[in-house]
Amino acid sequence: MLLLCTILAVLAGAAFFGYAVDLLHLLPALQPIVVGLSIMAAAVFVRLNRGMPTLDWKTLEPRQRSNLTAAIVSLTAEYGAILAMMGITLVALVTITTLGVDYVKLNWSKEMRSYASSFIGALLSLCASRMAYVIWRDYDIVRLQKILIDKAGEKESTENQQKASSEKVVAMKSAGLRRISQEPPKSWPES
Repeated sequence: MLLLCTILAVLAGAAFFGYAVDLLHLLPALQPIVVGLSIMAAAVFVRLNRGMPTLDWKTLEPRQRSNLTAAIVSLTAEYGAILAMMGITLVALVTITTLGVDYVKLNWSKEMRSYASSFIGALLSLCASRMAYVIWRDYDIVRLQKILIDKAGEKESTENQQKASSEKVVAMKSAGLRRISQEPPKSWPES
């Protein structure tokens, strides 16, 4: 489903840019777009540097711990792919920018400018959709971490309560209390 959404977003971006955005009008805007993409790539580098979360791994159940670490490794591999894609996009945008409006106006036909705009739109849509996916996956991993931390906290709290109650039972038994004899309850006389 996510792949289909990504493909549709890329096709929609390519169609929109190819139809509605002339490359001559797009060229002056490429410099701010390059800056924005560079910031997005820097954000992915920061996330890549974060690595595994610092948790008390011994308190987690092995299966859940394995699920969390596998999800983080998978996401890290996706970050590498996203960085490569952003690098290709940045190189393409900088290359097209260096041509300049005058060169493109004189040497490229309207169809070629339309294809170039479509290509740029597809790349930008791909970058935006993958960044949205990264945000969603990061949120998904944070939710998984929350579940694991909450379960570990509940387990620790339960163990502490069981330990405290066991200590109280031992203390009551060692207090030397003895059972006193009690007479059975008496019934009230009928009036």
